[in-house]
Amino acid sequence: MRAGLRGRCAPLRSAPRAPFADRGSRCHAPLRGSRLRPLPMEGTNMAIYHLNARGCSPSTGAGAVRKAAYQSGQALVEERSGRLCDYARKERVTAQGLALPAAAPPIDRGSLWNEAERVWAEAGGGKALVAKRFEFALPVELDERGRLACVRDFCALFPSKACDWAIHDDGRGGNPHAHVLVSALDLGAEGFVPRTKAQKGQSWYLVQNDGGERIAVPATGWAAAKAAGWQKVYNFTDGKRRTMKQAKAEGLGTKDRVSKSPVKMHRTEGRSAREVEKEQLVEVRAAWASIANRHLAAHAAATGAAVRPIDHRSNKDRGLDEQPTVHEGGAGLIGHADRVKLNKEIRERNARLRVLRSELQNEGAALEQLQQEIADLERKRRTAEHSWQSRPRKGERQRKAALAKRRRAAMATAAAATAARHRATAAVADQTDTRAELIAQLDEQIAALDLKIRTLQGGNSAAMLSGPLREAAALGVERRKLADERARLAGEDPAPRRPEPPQAERERRGPKH
Repeated sequence: MRAGLRGRCAPLRSAPRAPFADRGSRCHAPLRGSRLRPLPMEGTNMAIYHLNARGCSPSTGAGAVRKAAYQSGQALVEERSGRLCDYARKERVTAQGLALPAAAPPIDRGSLWNEAERVWAEAGGGKALVAKRFEFALPVELDERGRLACVRDFCALFPSKACDWAIHDDGRGGNPHAHVLVSALDLGAEGFVPRTKAQKGQSWYLVQNDGGERIAVPATGWAAAKAAGWQKVYNFTDGKRRTMKQAKAEGLGTKDRVSKSPVKMHRTEGRSAREVEKEQLVEVRAAWASIANRHLAAHAAATGAAVRPIDHRSNKDRGLDEQPTVHEGGAGLIGHADRVKLNKEIRERNARLRVLRSELQNEGAALEQLQQEIADLERKRRTAEHSWQSRPRKGERQRKAALAKRRRAAMATAAAATAARHRATAAVADQTDTRAELIAQLDEQIAALDLKIRTLQGGNSAAMLSGPLREAAALGVERRKLADERARLAGEDPAPRRPEPPQAERERRGPKH
């Protein structure tokens, strides 16, 4: 159990399973004794966007009963193993409850998730999910009632599912966030509704022929596709997809594959399962941003306070060329000050880069203005020469006077053009100096990241094989971004970036805050 999240999950002498629909009722009220917390002082905090989703499956140790016990602060019996799950730090739970479909019978939390795990086991268990876990930050501008309304609106996104929600805080109003456990199956009047065979569909494989054409074929049609010359496609460690025939031609083997399993498509739509899950997650993230912004706007209208809406999109999708910060949660309050320090460094670096980019943009605008002035002076000079060449023929004396006047005007124009060119040259030099300073800043940041990555990768203990290596991988991604920006400023082609294979979720004994 992670430090600060101590609890116990002890076996009971007996744990009989109760019927599904004869326990308790819905609980939508806050915990007894919970109090409305005062809002932080204006200007000290503001709403930020944070939402993540994880699967919940007993096969990975992330049972639904255990997760429900942790997030609700209640002691629950896991009937599947006969254990009592009781976790510490219950004071962080400020409100909790169940949001059930209208047709669902009254039921308590323990019976709900024990029934969900029983249905999961009867369906064969395996890697199938019992529920999905959502964790998201709540706006600090809102009071407890406003945050509760936000959570209930979020649960309304899943009208046919059972939603188990809880609101946590650090005790000082600085880290309000919600946990929502959403059942994988629909909940009806007779309990959870198992998926039919037609709803489950069947596995689809991505296959390719010798002509390079790729299609998705169902598992039942693989034998016929193989006889017709189609081959399964695999993910390789260099980020590319190949058939084994192509891999052998390039000198690659089975050890160069990400997994021995071929690329599988969505069960019913013939698309990549990862692509479908990503689209669904983006929809949920966008829906939560809309809910939070609606309540923030209502708060602003009622109080006259200025609030800034949140955005679920990444910096890249918003066109922001800045390094994203990492999620702190309660890290600064439980001793993990490295995340807080890292975010401070990232913010300072982004501020410096914004200043340099602003200077570069201003100098570019000044250079463009000088070039326009030079073009105008050159146009005036040509006009003066043309006027002189097309002058009327009069007396010699008048001609010489006019010639002298034209020459003086031409000389003045040429002098002004020369001065403008000198200013343009100086502006180019200033722009070059600013670009060099920006490249030097990026070189220093890349060197610092290299040193930190080598330090994190230097350990060989079991403890060094988890958190530091993941942090080293994240720092490696950031280093590649900085190297790409430096190459762009230096006029070089950025190095090709190899996409990283998706990593399976590691077993955790408590959600991360």
